[in-house]
Amino acid sequence: MHSKSVIAAVGLALAAQAFAAEEVVVVTGTRFPEKQLEHPIGITLITREQIAHSTAATLPDLLARYAGINTRNNSGSPDVSIDLRGFGASGDQNALVLLDGQRLNDTELTPVRWSAIPLEAIERVEIQRGGGAVLYGGGATGGTINIITRSPIAGAKSATIAVSRGSYNTDDTHAAFNLSGTNAGFSLTANQYNSDNYRVNNRLQQGSLLGDVRWSADRAGLVFKFGLDNQNLRLPGARTAAQLATDARGSATPGDYSGRDGTQATLSGRYAFDAAEFAVDVAYRDTRRTGFFDDYSGFGFSTFTDTHAKVWALTPRLKLPYRLLGRDHVLIFGMDADIWDYHALRAARFEQLGAPQVNLAAAQEDRAFYVQNHTAISAATRLTLGARLQRAEISANDRANPASHANASQTRSPRAWELALRHDLTPALALYGKLGASFRVATVDEIYNQFGGPLFDSILRPLEPQTSRDHEIGLEYKSVGGRLRASLYRMDLRNEIHFNALTFTNMNLSPTRREGLELEGSRKLGERLDLFGSYTHARAVFREGAYVDALSGGSVDLSGNNVPLVPRDSAKLGLSWLLQEKTRLSAALAYVGKQYFDNDQANTFPGQMASFVTADAKLSHVAGPWTVALAANNLTDRKYYTYAIRNGAGTSFNAYPMAGRNFLLSAAYRWQ
Repeated sequence: MHSKSVIAAVGLALAAQAFAAEEVVVVTGTRFPEKQLEHPIGITLITREQIAHSTAATLPDLLARYAGINTRNNSGSPDVSIDLRGFGASGDQNALVLLDGQRLNDTELTPVRWSAIPLEAIERVEIQRGGGAVLYGGGATGGTINIITRSPIAGAKSATIAVSRGSYNTDDTHAAFNLSGTNAGFSLTANQYNSDNYRVNNRLQQGSLLGDVRWSADRAGLVFKFGLDNQNLRLPGARTAAQLATDARGSATPGDYSGRDGTQATLSGRYAFDAAEFAVDVAYRDTRRTGFFDDYSGFGFSTFTDTHAKVWALTPRLKLPYRLLGRDHVLIFGMDADIWDYHALRAARFEQLGAPQVNLAAAQEDRAFYVQNHTAISAATRLTLGARLQRAEISANDRANPASHANASQTRSPRAWELALRHDLTPALALYGKLGASFRVATVDEIYNQFGGPLFDSILRPLEPQTSRDHEIGLEYKSVGGRLRASLYRMDLRNEIHFNALTFTNMNLSPTRREGLELEGSRKLGERLDLFGSYTHARAVFREGAYVDALSGGSVDLSGNNVPLVPRDSAKLGLSWLLQEKTRLSAALAYVGKQYFDNDQANTFPGQMASFVTADAKLSHVAGPWTVALAANNLTDRKYYTYAIRNGAGTSFNAYPMAGRNFLLSAAYRWQ
């Protein structure tokens, strides 16, 4: 408790002074380039410079430094789960992640492929909390994260190669190339990462390649972006409470592993007419995942999985400035069309995939129209109105089971809307508020249960779309030396899609609520020292209703209970200090408070997941074309975990321990 109070107090002190008010361009709020300060809904921007000065080794590490964002590792994978505004186990499905404006979330219960996006390839990250449903569709109730990759720099010729070596036999090699003229350019980024990791049987080998080819003229432009990634990962499994105390690094699953291969490509075009601007994207993504989960009980229940998902997307849109009733307006309208194809095979062994236990095929089509209007009511006041109508069609069947309940289809038409107002109280201080409605459509994994049928066979049960009424009010302060954002939010959800631990199926919950306070600020002290801090107080509760056990007929009343895996308090502090002209010290301190264990919706398990404080630091030095750095993570060697689940009997828990103190030494050389 003392650690939490100290961090929160210092964070608030930093925030009160509050990041330079720059004319930064963002795209998330309108799907067109806009000045950040002109958008009515608060957007947090993480710049390329902030990424370079950060202690973060991965993109999720970086995001976790900011208010309202938590991460958890529940598999041993670098592709961790992310949670915006307290959705717990379903956080990944309520945080929409975009790569250059294109959706990365899949139509299955898998986290975003964070490891396919090295930090060195990122130009900036835009975070819009509690927003994005009108422009981007389902899964944005918690918020939208848009990752903007680096593009060729006009007139530049450069290349960079970097190598890193560190704890747990870690080696990381990164290369980047940029060649650009006045109107055309090409850039390429490649990364290869290998590590034994902290746990036994957690060896990771992964590679990625990102490319960008573009041409531009006065009125038009074309961009082709592509990416390849692959991953081979050993899976250490969870540790029991007893094993955490005696052998946290061990593994009881020595035969488990997973693999992934991914491809993505986007062709984007734009044209500026005299009175309007048109843009269109055509995108394709292909992901193949395999995994083996051995049986260690002696009953022969091993499982090999082979899943293949593909999606095509078409997203044309038009921006039309106009003047009406003496006021300036900007109208944006567009269409989104997605076509998903999903196929999953499961068998005891790879050799048995020819006669699989599961042969699940699914198709999903989403078509949506949206409109958004921005009005300058006065020089100090801006209003945004928006609406989206979407039609979602899904069909799925398990070809290995001829029963009718292993075949299902559903068509629904969820809607989203928003009303946002921003008023500049002074040139530095603005008040904003917004109301809206958002939604989420169930993934294939959430409607399929391999053993949920009447004869313990497979079954498909479509779920109703989850809906939310969203409310937020906030203040933003920006000056030459600092920035502050403070916001209060509430989200009232109906039909929340949630896993029922009593029936081992997903269900639509009775009404739930998320509400909280977010404070986030940064302050520049002189020319050499930058400080930042954030604090989040989050409350996630079941408003009413009960879990019903279809097998026993019993039920658990959830009214007023806390949603598991949502810390009530969290706080972060950090600094970036230019010690000398070419030498910089960066440090970060993070506190995450207590939270209920997963599978403890009844809130009856004795105790909660322990709170923890971690500290990271990085020292870097630039010498001509060379940059060298030494990073130290978890400096105090804290023993902690970010995910834990109560066992079925309610007598103990299992958890995934996080890495202890570790180091990484890197060197980079740049030609230009």
